[in-house]
Amino acid sequence: MTTKKRTPKGEGSVYQRKSDGKWCASVTLPSGRRKVVYGDDEKEALRARRKLLAEIEAGRPVTVGRDPTLGQHLTWWLDVYVAGQVEAGHLDESTADSYRQMIETHILPTSIAKVKRERLSTEDVRAWQRERLKTTSSRGKPYSARSVGMAHGAVRRALNDAMRDEMIGRNVFALVPLPAGQSKPAEAPTEEAAERVFAEMVADTHRVLWFTMLAFGPRRGEALAMRWSLTDLDAANTKLRKQIRRVRGTEVDPETGRRRGRLVEKDLKTDASRATLSLPAALVELLRVHRREQLAARLAARVWVDPDLIFTTSVGTALEPRNVNRAWAAVCERAGVKMRLHDLRHLAASLAFAEGASIKEVQAMLRHTRQATTADIYVHVAESVRKGTADKMDGVLRKIAGA
Repeated sequence: MTTKKRTPKGEGSVYQRKSDGKWCASVTLPSGRRKVVYGDDEKEALRARRKLLAEIEAGRPVTVGRDPTLGQHLTWWLDVYVAGQVEAGHLDESTADSYRQMIETHILPTSIAKVKRERLSTEDVRAWQRERLKTTSSRGKPYSARSVGMAHGAVRRALNDAMRDEMIGRNVFALVPLPAGQSKPAEAPTEEAAERVFAEMVADTHRVLWFTMLAFGPRRGEALAMRWSLTDLDAANTKLRKQIRRVRGTEVDPETGRRRGRLVEKDLKTDASRATLSLPAALVELLRVHRREQLAARLAARVWVDPDLIFTTSVGTALEPRNVNRAWAAVCERAGVKMRLHDLRHLAASLAFAEGASIKEVQAMLRHTRQATTADIYVHVAESVRKGTADKMDGVLRKIAGA
């Protein structure tokens, strides 16, 4: 039994529930359905009702029925929405897997997962950030600002999707800045440091791969997926169509408890990434020698899995991206220089630009959609309009190789 209090027509009713003493305010939505909001006293219930009426008046989405917690919503988002986007080809499987890892690691085990989706506040988000930055990972170190920032970004995307589908009226994760300390673009190596790295590159087992990545700046996965059938050494060009990546599988390693990964060859994401690129003459010469050496290794091997891949293991399988990173780290360690493998892409742009290639030519070489990306991230010297990027890089490579 309840004690009911009349309110003006069209604004629903306000009443106190006998079972727990909560005050309830009901509103009839434009659809004809009824939504009830609650308060510890009559004034709080009335404030909640006024807020709801204002949202209806502004045309904002209103959830009918029991509002899910953030954790429930994110679980649904991963299992239904994201899985559907992957199946439809709108989202990369590895990206979806990253979202799941971030949410399962940083959101679901925490108190913010239990907060109702509609009741999330900016203070909830800030408190969550502070808590995660103090939490120790399985490696015994506090989670980095970058890890917490990636989890923040995953939830922000999930709630943006909810806003677009009119499930919620605002995205509080979009209102709170990422924690300070996000990764910044690496500084370009000094000329002396670069020379030491180049000296180690020349003598390294993977020197053709390193020179390829420096010659025209392909991404690691793109270089590892290069094929002889798509490379014309006589015409000095290559077609980039695929990338090799490691993705997490569904099988769990019983010793580590982690899902086992597998190497996959995937199409490049954009039309701009799929391109035919000119090769510097010095790189063509290196690739000719590499092809002869690879053919001799194939004839001597008992098994050779893929004869079309340019860069392979000793049995003709694709190179493991993490092993390539380790090999590059060893090169830099011998040179006494800290330099990421991806920095070869940055360095390729800067060297080509310094040799006189225009910003437009460098943009085409790196296959950036926006010229601003090339200028802001990869090149840090004044523009000088020239032509013939491959010819410029040929001169660079010959200097490095001592030819």
